[in-house]
Amino acid sequence: MNNPLFDFTSDKAKNTLTIRREFMAARQLVWDCYTKSELLDQWFAPAPLTTKTKSMDFSNGGHWHYAMVEPNGTEYWGYSEYFNIMPFDCYETTDAFSNEAGEINTDLPRAKWLVNFSDNGENTIVKTVVFYNSLTDLETVINMGMEEGMKSTLNKLDEFLMTLKTSLSNKIKLTAIVHADSKKAWNYYTLPEHITKWNFASPDWYCPSATNDMKVGGKYKARMEAKDGSFGFDFEAIYNEIVPGQRFKYTLPDGRKVSVNFIETGDKTTVQIVFDPEDQNPLELQKNGWQAILNNYKMYTETN
Repeated sequence: MNNPLFDFTSDKAKNTLTIRREFMAARQLVWDCYTKSELLDQWFAPAPLTTKTKSMDFSNGGHWHYAMVEPNGTEYWGYSEYFNIMPFDCYETTDAFSNEAGEINTDLPRAKWLVNFSDNGENTIVKTVVFYNSLTDLETVINMGMEEGMKSTLNKLDEFLMTLKTSLSNKIKLTAIVHADSKKAWNYYTLPEHITKWNFASPDWYCPSATNDMKVGGKYKARMEAKDGSFGFDFEAIYNEIVPGQRFKYTLPDGRKVSVNFIETGDKTTVQIVFDPEDQNPLELQKNGWQAILNNYKMYTETN
């Protein structure tokens, strides 16, 4: 995008700022960049500052406690709280300046942010409306360089998205829409007594045992064997991230990464798997094998 859309307008009658920015990326990827700490840390600060997260819980009533860091090490702490999350569409947050302990600085303006995500063809437009308590607060942040800061920050996101898209283009992505709520979908995917019922790609294989220590650093292990006894192997992984009911990530023994997301929409849950392929087998063979297991999971979950 040679001239990316960037609108920054203030309404002094309503004490609001409205920022619109277009990105050359799909909505889910842009949403992830706004809502996952490991991605926010890569872009959420105007150059040359960087960002570091102390703690984050992206859920209704959750928070993000972070710092923007100058090259000389000076830290500027912030604290956000999340409300009214509608995945991939919008969320609200109250944002404030704080200290490293998370104590709010009441001498500086606090604001409510409404962040909306919409499609524009293959691109995504993010519209952010920031509400301030007074005209004085609004003018304070404008005079602090809010417009230039946002422009620089969102340019960093633009560049980061290009890097992510290049990386993701080498990954294999799978999807299944399961007729079940996210709690059932999650439990049937992660509890060993269910895993053994679906974790095989064809009827001539089975999964005789599974264990799942579902915590960061915990181990997942499932035994997969041909029913005729001709072959078998253990599938093992170590968890890197877990957000119960929503997503998890783990690393395979050879270093490849796998992420699994659960997105509830009404009475259905979309289960998405993204993984790094290995270099021993054709990509199509790997994709078909993983998809067959995912389809088996879908059928088992819907019929039990």
